[in-house]
Amino acid sequence: MSGQTRKHKLMSIFTPTKTLFSKMAWAAYNTYRKGLHYRQRLADMDARLNEGRESIAQFQWERLRKLLRHAYQTTPYYQTLLDSLHIQPDDIRQPRDLLQIPTLEKSTIRAQLDELLSRAFPKHRLMKNATGGSSGTPLIFYQNRAYWNQRNLSVYYFDRWAGWDFGERQLIVWGSLADVDRAMGLKQRMNNFWRNYRWLNGFELTEEKMIDAFEQMQRWRPQTILAYASSLHLFAECLSENQLTPDWKLKGIISSAEMLYPHYRKLAENVFKTKVYNRYGGREVGLIAMECKAGRLHINCHDLYIEIDSDVPYTQPGEILITQLNNYAMPFIRYRIGDVGVLSDEVCPCGNPLPILGDLMGRTTATFRTRSGKLIHGGYFTQQFYEIKTVVQFQLIQESYDLCRLKLVVNDKFTNETHEWIVRQIKEALGDNVEVRVEFADQIPRSTSGKIAFTISKIE
Repeated sequence: MSGQTRKHKLMSIFTPTKTLFSKMAWAAYNTYRKGLHYRQRLADMDARLNEGRESIAQFQWERLRKLLRHAYQTTPYYQTLLDSLHIQPDDIRQPRDLLQIPTLEKSTIRAQLDELLSRAFPKHRLMKNATGGSSGTPLIFYQNRAYWNQRNLSVYYFDRWAGWDFGERQLIVWGSLADVDRAMGLKQRMNNFWRNYRWLNGFELTEEKMIDAFEQMQRWRPQTILAYASSLHLFAECLSENQLTPDWKLKGIISSAEMLYPHYRKLAENVFKTKVYNRYGGREVGLIAMECKAGRLHINCHDLYIEIDSDVPYTQPGEILITQLNNYAMPFIRYRIGDVGVLSDEVCPCGNPLPILGDLMGRTTATFRTRSGKLIHGGYFTQQFYEIKTVVQFQLIQESYDLCRLKLVVNDKFTNETHEWIVRQIKEALGDNVEVRVEFADQIPRSTSGKIAFTISKIE
């Protein structure tokens, strides 16, 4: 028996055994975290979200009114806000009444973080979280374990649309600095083992690393891929340019965290010979919408109530407003998440009655390149500024392989040491030979779309 044949035979024995072990580990984990009846909760969720749209809307509305009463009774911010408007929670009887409540802005969350926390939950028992900072300044907020348990159940439910299941092999190509750092730690490596995950760092996608990952996947044979949209595109582009064709059968690919552009989708589906499912979500509110087999984005009505800030939300795009129905620890009511979309009243050919997000016109982050071929997700730089309290805003522009311009808006506590640290971090990522020109400004100008591009690469 040849060495290759022996290895193939061992893998054919090990793979199903490992999958069975992982399924048992998932069952133990979910029972510990979510209770003995977590599978029944998933079944109940499936049944509820397959009822007619009228029943789903009624379910949402009842939960929203319950959240609103809780927020008024236990949260200083909402109590003060509603009292100032002479509104009682029971005055909000139908969707149009909700317009009386002002939208929740990121600036309000930053300014009144503690006032937004519910007094029903001790702060030391809450879980601190933050956005990735694609807007230039990460947003800090709090969630509790009950919120995370339901958030995870929703991810399980919707990811199954793309072929994922407990214990089955999944390749994760991710770019969140916090998530990647955790994935490289000993504890998370153990978690990845029993979950049957393998990670590819989306911050450092060199051609060498992508080809090496491909060769590993030829042996490991993942059944699904979860990836940043831009990282998925770069991975697919690398395989295409090197004429590498996967010989394993993928059930599906889940693209998340960024805009999935048509050319991203087309290339990935051509290379991997499977459907790419778009998953839209945010750290603040969880999974917002998931693409079905028919290509429509279905709204997660179990966890969220969505509005479009537009007079005609089914035809004219507007900013997306989200009420998170599960986070009683820090209620987000009519939260302006920063993305633009439009609703659809279409009945989906897939048969699922969940409402549809007709179009999503969100934000994206530039990918930086070095002469050596290293590709760096623009979000890497925004997250480097996370703990720098003296930087109000920034814009990093990669003019060429040898020159970057960094525009900074700082406060009066900004120091030369911070200046030098920032430049050093950029050089560590892009190369010591890169010139970083720092320009101080009073503000970062907005584009014609009304948004600020915090990371821009001019290298094609």
